[in-house]
Amino acid sequence: MIDYDALKKLIAEEGIEFIDFKIVDLVGRWRHITIPASRFTPHLIENGIAFDGSNFGYASVEGSDMVVSPDLDTAVIVSYNDERVLSIISDIHMAGGKGPFIGDPRGVARRAEGFLASEGIAETALISPEFEFYVFAQSEYNSKPGESYYSLTPLTEGAEYSFYHICPPEDQLFTLRNEICRQLERLGIPIKYHHHEVGPLGQLEIELGFDRLLKMADNTLIIKNIVRTVAAEAGLTATFMPKPIFGEPGSGMHVHQYLATGGQSIFEQKGELSEIGLCYIGGILSHGRSLSGLTNPSTNSYCRLVPNYEAPVTLAFGEGNRSAAIRIPGYATAEERRIELRTADATCNPYLAYAGMLMAGLDGIKRNLNAVDLGFGPHKNDLYNLSPEAAEKLVQVPADLGEALSALEDDHDYLTAGGVFEKEQIARWIELKRKDQRGLRSRPHPYEFSLYYNL
Repeated sequence: MIDYDALKKLIAEEGIEFIDFKIVDLVGRWRHITIPASRFTPHLIENGIAFDGSNFGYASVEGSDMVVSPDLDTAVIVSYNDERVLSIISDIHMAGGKGPFIGDPRGVARRAEGFLASEGIAETALISPEFEFYVFAQSEYNSKPGESYYSLTPLTEGAEYSFYHICPPEDQLFTLRNEICRQLERLGIPIKYHHHEVGPLGQLEIELGFDRLLKMADNTLIIKNIVRTVAAEAGLTATFMPKPIFGEPGSGMHVHQYLATGGQSIFEQKGELSEIGLCYIGGILSHGRSLSGLTNPSTNSYCRLVPNYEAPVTLAFGEGNRSAAIRIPGYATAEERRIELRTADATCNPYLAYAGMLMAGLDGIKRNLNAVDLGFGPHKNDLYNLSPEAAEKLVQVPADLGEALSALEDDHDYLTAGGVFEKEQIARWIELKRKDQRGLRSRPHPYEFSLYYNL
């Protein structure tokens, strides 16, 4: 635990001039408010800093007075173009001393952890994401009346061979990844490894060690911010879009996860996945279509979730099977016996997505939704190459964002158990995302000009 006096001493010793408060908006993007270090007082910590919640997607303009409430335990010193500031992730409270804002995504993640503990199933949920992203030399894009385009300039040309784990000199982004990981390790974020991914046009991956759900959701936004910042400082541009390039592999955010008590995974049973683990999988796959509304909440998400580009489209599981929505890593130790959800991507709000995964899994445990009994697997075959008859017997991920949101609209009681998610919050999320969908549907797509302009 870090208290105010310890931070005030750190500010003085390090010569920090500014304090930066990070707040997540509803879509999952960080916003920030910065104050001079002289204004960092006990009064500010107690009363927070007022802001307009309507601009964050949380409220309409007539009821949007909210307050930034700093979580001092998250304080770290970071650098931006040689400017060192104290950065603090913050919760959202209602103005006038009315307590925490029920729609705060960090609050959802915190309540999900509390719900797990209150059910007596396990002590903690542990999360380890894999971050895939592209880095380009340049990006340009615009969408306005009479003009709609994007243009991406890769550092490297396409190749006939796989760039997966390629070495320098072909791996031109090796030192960039080193610098990203160096900065993350300085912040206490454990790096498992990094490497070039399959896509030859600058697709990279950074994989983390495990941490508890709320902490890993915080880390997810830290990582996305540092990746983009380090790339920008190098004169490059980075994106976590699931499918930035047609015909090339998309970028997912595979999420390894397990429940633990006493430091031991409860998914472990004599070297195999336990009954509890199978029911956790059954919960996630039973709610898989609605969960996609949280884990894959962009129109671009469903450009990635198509067959034959290493993105799973079948809600099934298998040991070591990368064509299934859930893979059981064969190399996991007994202490970290886990599952890997392979459908998610980094356009999600990580607080909502990770909490949603946990709530779906817990619903499976509480209702005994054994994944084997429900016919979700285990599958050893390549699920990308099923016959049409075999594919019809298996549940597929939604075909687009509209399908995912309709599924979430129809199936969300598992999220509201224990008051973790609020129905109003889910409705606001669905409306926000339907606005994205309507915006895309009402605009001519550049590819349509190739199809129809001279018809």
